Amino acid sequence: MTTLVQVSDCHLFADKNKTGYNHINPYQSLKLLLLKITDLNPDCILVTGDISGDDSEQSYRHFLDLFSQFNLIDKCQVIAGNHDQSSSFNSLFAHKDLAKKAPLQLDNWCLHGLDTRYTATLGQVSTEDLQYLVSNIHANPNHFHLVACHHHPIETGSWMDKHNWLNRDLFVNEIQQLCQVKLVVYGHIHADTHTFLHGCRYQSCPSSCWQFANTPEFSVSKELPGFNLFQLFDDGTFSHSTIRLEKER
Repeated sequence: MTTLVQVSDCHLFADKNKTGYNHINPYQSLKLLLLKITDLNPDCILVTGDISGDDSEQSYRHFLDLFSQFNLIDKCQVIAGNHDQSSSFNSLFAHKDLAKKAPLQLDNWCLHGLDTRYTATLGQVSTEDLQYLVSNIHANPNHFHLVACHHHPIETGSWMDKHNWLNRDLFVNEIQQLCQVKLVVYGHIHADTHTFLHGCRYQSCPSSCWQFANTPEFSVSKELPGFNLFQLFDDGTFSHSTIRLEKER
């Protein structure tokens, strides 16, 4: 059994004291979540994009420093989000970017990263990257597979669909033909949602800072920061729970 934590959309700033929506300090909320994650002793922590909120080198260094403080840096794998565009991300996370590496094998599972960055907040996957993913899945027929991306491959029905993955149907159609793929995990929408399609669960992740509401126009939810916890079993099944910070009394 493999214990996997998914963290997403940290939106750290160069200024550790800066707050965002709902007066949440993203540095402090991530720090509190990492305290919870440490107690779980996961085998791997997968961060699905938007590590930074301002794409500054200092924000990425804050992220690395926090994970190092909690002795979690060696367990951490990342993929980029639409906010992670700078050369600082590329240089600081070259050894951690799962979308730029071979799949990570954990017991009977293979973890794959897919870069969905395109332009501004929109997502798109290149034909080359998609075929590389498919070939890696075919190359490991005796494993079960998890694919991690940033943008949402399933419509939300909310205002976040304005910030869409443009060719998501191409991706979903490929995944539907690969019965070994049991999980697709993603961020971007700052919410905990899931959908089953052809035997695969598509699971989004809450943000480690502010949450977005499932409404027609922009709105921020009162849900608290959180992360996803998965137990990946050797027979291809898995369990999932969402863990959030507690409300202050």
